[in-house]
Amino acid sequence: MGEAGQVKRGHALSVFGGLIIGVSSVFEAVFVLYTLGFPIFQKIEDSQVKIFVSLCIFIGLTAATLTFAGAYSFWKGYTRTGGYLNFIGSVLALSNIITPFTYGYNVSQIFSTGTLLGVCLIAAGTALGASSPLAKKMKGPILTSVEVAVVAVLSALYAVMISILKFPSPTGGYTHIGDLIVFIAALLFGYKVGGLTGIIGSVAADFFIGYDRWFISILAHGLEGIIPGLSKGKPFAVQVVFCVIGGFLMATTYFFINIFIKGYPLALISYARDLFVQAGISIIVGLIIVKVIKRAIPRLR
Repeated sequence: MGEAGQVKRGHALSVFGGLIIGVSSVFEAVFVLYTLGFPIFQKIEDSQVKIFVSLCIFIGLTAATLTFAGAYSFWKGYTRTGGYLNFIGSVLALSNIITPFTYGYNVSQIFSTGTLLGVCLIAAGTALGASSPLAKKMKGPILTSVEVAVVAVLSALYAVMISILKFPSPTGGYTHIGDLIVFIAALLFGYKVGGLTGIIGSVAADFFIGYDRWFISILAHGLEGIIPGLSKGKPFAVQVVFCVIGGFLMATTYFFINIFIKGYPLALISYARDLFVQAGISIIVGLIIVKVIKRAIPRLR
């Protein structure tokens, strides 16, 4: 098997390992709910169980997402970046094994075995991916001084828009169109600024409002900023598609966890709200504002 074949095997192993980790975390959440006597996909009133289920699934999905990003980095030739992403994802996955113990819940051996198997596959994938003949290095600093300043300003604006321009939802939580700031940041300045704006702004707003499952926003709004940011400088139609994907992943992340927290009926209503109102309107308004800004400031095109 040549180097190209080894690299492809590495991609597949990393992705498969991430999938196993994600599925294992969901299985563990279901197992704990079953042992505690809670019906699956029905509203949970116990606040501690809510936090545990959210945290367990969040860590598993985040670890899986990092390994997918690692496989993508290997595919693009950024072997060092891919290795770091896979390493962080593996550490998160392993740390998730102790999550049930910290809450005093019984743990399933299937969960631990699945997580360890996933980490082993990721390690094997990393070793094979590192043999890529297209090895590249990221150029320049992680963030320039201008990007740091833009992230600070847009994150603050995003947090303010979420905290002030929000509307209570009958299913719990609130609705807003502050996500347009994330799409603007991503399309004008790229995936790093978009992702960090989504993460920092949403978490800051969650702390201010008192949303106890703030950590979910890291994955949901991080993806919402990173994915559209990958389309920076590309044709308008491509940017629209990437924005839709980012909004879809944001809404789906919340939905996937809400079906265990709110129950299936309320989670489905919340999903429609997040997808068509919060993300949909934010995308439309954000794209319009980006067009206006690019006309006014040509160097941002």
